[in-house]
Amino acid sequence: MGDKEISANGGGLAYDGSGIGNSPTFNVNQTGKYKSLLNPLLEKIIDIYDEKPKDSDVDELPSPLEKIEFNDVKVFGEDIKECIDFLSVVEEQIDAIDDEGPGSKNKFLKAINLNYKNHKKELLITNNIDPVKKNDVIRVIRLNADDLIQKVIKTIIGFAEADLHQYPVEDVQGATSLIVCYGFINCKILEKPDDYK
Repeated sequence: MGDKEISANGGGLAYDGSGIGNSPTFNVNQTGKYKSLLNPLLEKIIDIYDEKPKDSDVDELPSPLEKIEFNDVKVFGEDIKECIDFLSVVEEQIDAIDDEGPGSKNKFLKAINLNYKNHKKELLITNNIDPVKKNDVIRVIRLNADDLIQKVIKTIIGFAEADLHQYPVEDVQGATSLIVCYGFINCKILEKPDDYK
């Protein structure tokens, strides 16, 4: 094994997330910092997803705790619970973007869901799971819930890291955690319990 070279430029910080059990965490005391980061992250996600938004049926959402338990989220469960109180920050930014570009909120939620579905498909293919067999699908998702969340986080950071190099990596990860929590609460990441009844 060779030595890794990790560097940062443009006044940024370098972060090595390799290894076992390394995942970004969310510090609830730093939400003020995330406001300036949320807008460019949200806009980048919306820009990447360019399908025309359609009117969506508004379904009743399960409680976050019910969804955490249903999907058997372990590692990220506490992070999601901590983020719940700060989702108004994300909602405020998304509403502002939606005011300037009507339909952006729906587009954003679809983009997050597409991100998750891509990772879910990879998981089903890797485990040779037939998507029609709901019991098999939810079993493998429950075994990999935290890994799926982590993959969504990494994908979102990957979308935007070139545009956000001026921000500390920890702040970008914290803002991304808020976005992922928002997607989870709105049933765009992991599975909705009602879909398996």
